[in-house]
Amino acid sequence: MISSQIPMLIWYNQIKGDVMNINEIEKNNNLRANEVTILKEILLRIQNGRAKIPIREVAKSSYVSTTSIVRLAKKLGYSGYNEMLYSLKGDLVSSIEYRSSDAIRSITMSEASLNTIDTLIQEILSLEYERFHVIGIGYSGYVAEYFCDKLLELDYFATTKSPLDFEHYKKSLILFISESGETQDLIFIEERCQALGYSVYVLSANMKGTLCQHVKNSIILKKGREQKNSPNYFIGNGINLVESVLAIIKANKKERA
Repeated sequence: MISSQIPMLIWYNQIKGDVMNINEIEKNNNLRANEVTILKEILLRIQNGRAKIPIREVAKSSYVSTTSIVRLAKKLGYSGYNEMLYSLKGDLVSSIEYRSSDAIRSITMSEASLNTIDTLIQEILSLEYERFHVIGIGYSGYVAEYFCDKLLELDYFATTKSPLDFEHYKKSLILFISESGETQDLIFIEERCQALGYSVYVLSANMKGTLCQHVKNSIILKKGREQKNSPNYFIGNGINLVESVLAIIKANKKERA
């Protein structure tokens, strides 16, 4: 079983493989054929996004009694069906997070950035914030607009406008996106947001930039080689980060539904 207290981007260290290995469970627990069928029926429903999986439905499709399912749960070390179901859901959702976190690891510059991304995800999922501001200028604005649009699709109130254009009484989270970390307009807004007590994050390629020096919650992305005329991957990596973060958010929102 996986504790819900383990940070989402660290879970990949706890998971072996992309999905739960039924054959390994069967071997390690000496399961009978009908018990394997029960597990397969449950996992099929989880993979299909079923929020509720009644024990009687599983029993009917597996051609066993509900008592047999409870007996299987206890055989696997759970107190009953509900605990087993919760654990199976957690393992399967974690496999999604594994793939997302693996992608994130390939484009970030440090372990600290992974921890900051994890904190950002948890804050978005916390339902504590009434507004999300994702702000970028120039090419960085493409990433900001993309993230904002995706958050809106998930029914979050998100905008690319400065929080200084809004009333300050609503609890808000601000994400500044700046490759250089030296965008003066963003620094101006950031300094005032910090004074107003907003939760502030920065996505940048320059850990020594002014924004990253001001803001504790900084995410540093790789942008490619520093040689002249070499490809700049900051915008592409920014989009990849957004997609990976969204995959984790969607998986957790689905699990909570």
